[in-house]
Amino acid sequence: MICVSFGWAQQSGNESVNRSADASRVPPPTSQAPSPTTPQPAHEMQRLTNMLSGRWSIGQAFEPRGGMPKGVLGQGTEVWRPGPGARSLIEEFQTRVGDREFSGLGVIWWDAQGQGYRVIWCGSANPRGCVVMSKLAHWEGDQFAIGDEFERDGKKVVYREVFSEVTPDSFIQTISEGESGGELKRTLTIHASKVASAAPADPNHENR
Repeated sequence: MICVSFGWAQQSGNESVNRSADASRVPPPTSQAPSPTTPQPAHEMQRLTNMLSGRWSIGQAFEPRGGMPKGVLGQGTEVWRPGPGARSLIEEFQTRVGDREFSGLGVIWWDAQGQGYRVIWCGSANPRGCVVMSKLAHWEGDQFAIGDEFERDGKKVVYREVFSEVTPDSFIQTISEGESGGELKRTLTIHASKVASAAPADPNHENR
């Protein structure tokens, strides 16, 4: 064992010397090519993010209808923040209406091929869990409009949600519904007041 060990050590020592000599003959590394530039978020996402990002205190006013002859009020918060790489906008929603609490999560992103915004909404009061809005969201001047169509009790219902009267510190959010081909009636009005600005998007997720 001693002889074998010594011979192995001597051989290893010679190999180390040879590797050092070989390394000295290796040409110095050339400068690395610049890393590719990360694509910037679409202008359309920047516009929407600038409008809604932040934490908002909201007051809700539900219009009178079946089960609520006098309407009902609610209070809560909406938090809007950029998604990964600022290529989407995420909404976290919490509210209390009477003795009931509701929560929701929304994601909006720009569909360059469709030339409009895609919207998905997941809510605690939605028996389906989540829904992808069937219509592309879009700008109507300074207003931002979201639309959907779905069936309820065998009838096709049209849904419309509009963000209007937007300032750096407030906005109004209205939701209207009605049967397809008929008049849309307002069901909910939300008044939002900004509480704080949103945190920036996480740069570590830009390329994922």
